[in-house]
Amino acid sequence: MWIQPDKQILRWIRFLTVAASRRWALGQKQMSFFDSENTKFRTRGLKFDSVGLVTGLVLLIMLPTLVQSNNYILQVSTHALLLANLALAWNILGVSGSISLGHAAFFGAGAYCSAVLSLEYGLSAWLTIPLAGLLATGLGLIMNLICRRLRGAYFALATLAFVEIPRVITDNWDELTHGSLGLIGVPGLPSLSLGTWSVDFGASITASYYFVFAYSLVLLGLVRFLFNSNLGLAFQAIRGEEIAAESVGIPANRYRLLSLLVSAYFTGVTGACYAHLVRYIEPGLVYGLHFSAIPMIFAICGGRNTILGPAMAALIIYPLDQFVFHPLLPAGHEFLYGVVLILTVLFLPAGFWGSLRKVS
Repeated sequence: MWIQPDKQILRWIRFLTVAASRRWALGQKQMSFFDSENTKFRTRGLKFDSVGLVTGLVLLIMLPTLVQSNNYILQVSTHALLLANLALAWNILGVSGSISLGHAAFFGAGAYCSAVLSLEYGLSAWLTIPLAGLLATGLGLIMNLICRRLRGAYFALATLAFVEIPRVITDNWDELTHGSLGLIGVPGLPSLSLGTWSVDFGASITASYYFVFAYSLVLLGLVRFLFNSNLGLAFQAIRGEEIAAESVGIPANRYRLLSLLVSAYFTGVTGACYAHLVRYIEPGLVYGLHFSAIPMIFAICGGRNTILGPAMAALIIYPLDQFVFHPLLPAGHEFLYGVVLILTVLFLPAGFWGSLRKVS
């Protein structure tokens, strides 16, 4: 059985995420994007990222062999990869300086879009997954219209409230979504055939793992390209000094919108993949605070200004939670996320990956 997050997250996690967003906003004033030291740090960081990337890829590729295809370990690892993708998608918006607590809206909309199109209309998941991303992008446009004038904690709280719009619609559209009962029996990922070679992603947990791993590589490559391109530099300039960025001709609102739409698209795609892997979804699950707070926590803990940091945090913290803390504290194991977040905000404001880059 797939591991699913608890339906009710501990209430104090709301205060932790808001406190973290406040610390983030204050921290940006202490670092200027145009500082020459940042350019040197960025060059050294790219070399360190390359070493970490190669090491991580080797371990992830060999994982099914190392665990001898243990289904439980592969299920947890696949879910960790999905959360890593969610954190990477969230950080596309985060790098522009915005903190969102509303990504569950994109995740849930993508999950329901792909699930309904596959289950009710018989469309292939290869078609419904990209369409789910487009629906999430449309929601991103609506969110931008509502929240575009807000900054900092006000933006974060507004996005948190925005999640209720698609959740209420989904919960009450019984004819299409079955309401609070959810959708059971969502088709799994279909097979893929190339000549005589064929693989059924829905029938094998190992194949599902490598499918999510391949998606992670694509998303990571895109994020790396964005961060190192002129577009990524514009995002970072807006995050560092928005007024200064606008004074040199960078349209801040336009670039913030672009980062939100790209982030929303890949969050929706990740939600669609989740639906086809878990094969059961309901509003309280996919629109829950879990999928809004978790990517932000991973991004902050791993390093919100790094490429690999959010993914590394997801691949370390989530398995640690499932393999160690969940067996010890079944009802309260998610306290781990709050503790790690508090310690990171207090002692490692650059995240553990960002701190390792500085040390290197």
